[in-house]
Amino acid sequence: MRQLTFLRTVGAGAFGTVYLAELATGRGFRRQVAVKVIQAQGPDGDMFLSRIRDEARLLGLLQDDAILKVLDMVQVDGMDAVVMEYIEGVDLDSIARATGAPSPRALAEIGALVAGALHRAHTARHPTDNTPLGVIHRDVKPANIMVTRGGGVRLLDFGVARAKFETRESYTGQLMLGTLNYMAPEYIVTNQLSPAADIYGLGLSLYETATGEVYGQPKVRQDSHERRLEERMASLAQGMPALAGAVALMLGWNPTTRPDGAEAERLLWEVSNNSTGAGLRQWAQQAVPAVLGARPPAADHLALVGRTVPLAEQAVVPELEDDPAAVLRSSGGGPPLTMPTPAPVPPPAPFGLRTPAPVLPPVPVAAPPVAAPPAAAPPVVASSSAGFPSVAPAAAPAAPPPGAAPVAPPVAPPVAPPVAPPAARPARPRPAPAGGSLAGDIFKGLLIGGSIGAVLLAALVAVALLLRH
Repeated sequence: MRQLTFLRTVGAGAFGTVYLAELATGRGFRRQVAVKVIQAQGPDGDMFLSRIRDEARLLGLLQDDAILKVLDMVQVDGMDAVVMEYIEGVDLDSIARATGAPSPRALAEIGALVAGALHRAHTARHPTDNTPLGVIHRDVKPANIMVTRGGGVRLLDFGVARAKFETRESYTGQLMLGTLNYMAPEYIVTNQLSPAADIYGLGLSLYETATGEVYGQPKVRQDSHERRLEERMASLAQGMPALAGAVALMLGWNPTTRPDGAEAERLLWEVSNNSTGAGLRQWAQQAVPAVLGARPPAADHLALVGRTVPLAEQAVVPELEDDPAAVLRSSGGGPPLTMPTPAPVPPPAPFGLRTPAPVLPPVPVAAPPVAAPPAAAPPVVASSSAGFPSVAPAAAPAAPPPGAAPVAPPVAPPVAPPVAPPAARPARPRPAPAGGSLAGDIFKGLLIGGSIGAVLLAALVAVALLLRH
């Protein structure tokens, strides 16, 4: 039986609380994990919960060293919870506010690690069917970049990421999601999203961490954008000149001219190698513990600290298993489900039939009888059982009388196969002649002639009457 023992709170927000907990299994295995317990109420809470589940499924598919790993999706006291790897770290925004900017070398190294993680996410494919996942983070900012005590880097919060995978719940295609100050200008102007938007967010994150200044809301006109970019890069070049050139490329107006994740990673590694100051590991070992020690514990609104909660056995990532129960459990409704053992299913019936149609034995077809030809008759063409014409041999000729010269037997000319006469067409009734019968024609002629005579007679009478007057 697996179980979670909640040790202390790590952080709290509007929709849930993050705990440090110990995960134990029935075989004596124990490890520390972070558990995000979700409290979602109302329409906004339902949308948030859907995105949390989508984020967990997506992170289960990515499995990258620089991306926070999700281990399981469970329920705690009827509430959805996400079990993640526990990292002792602080987000880049909190470190910069508490201790100031990292060294130029350490900051460029952080940027290179994040750019590499973004590139791998942008080009990630589904682990089972190899289809592109099309991941775009779309909320890259200092608060979503964590630096660990040992100098590791993790990219956080894929809750508003755009991605394509089968069990996704929330639809974000036409929604503008993210943080306004870190949105790329083309995303605001055209609502068109590409991996270049994440590179833009990373460039802003590096600028703000290095200078401690807010870059400002995006400009939607190219001339205004480029004017401000020139001013901001002049400010960055005063403290970190090597970094300013790479950041300027990442913040370009045209998304097609920005470096992709792989190129940005290469540029930032070059900047790190050519910069001065402490490296990432040396800087993190001093800065991160100082911030962690000064952070007050979060409130335990759910009263889970000190409790041990048993967990039902379930799939880590439903996307990777053919387990209907795991998919239903991951949808967040109700307690864990137990799927009954399915009964044996008979073979499917043919389309349109409820039961398999019986298979009838073949009916033998007898070949038509072939009459034997007369003895002295020429070859006769008959029909074989295969449907092709066959020739029956003629009778052997009589032997010549003694002493006569041998005579070669006559060679019969080849006989073409008989062609079946065309089928007789049914007789169609012929239409009656247009003129009708002879008697009818005579009668019509008399009528016409009589009519003409009557007209002429009337004309003569009229002329006679006129002459008489």
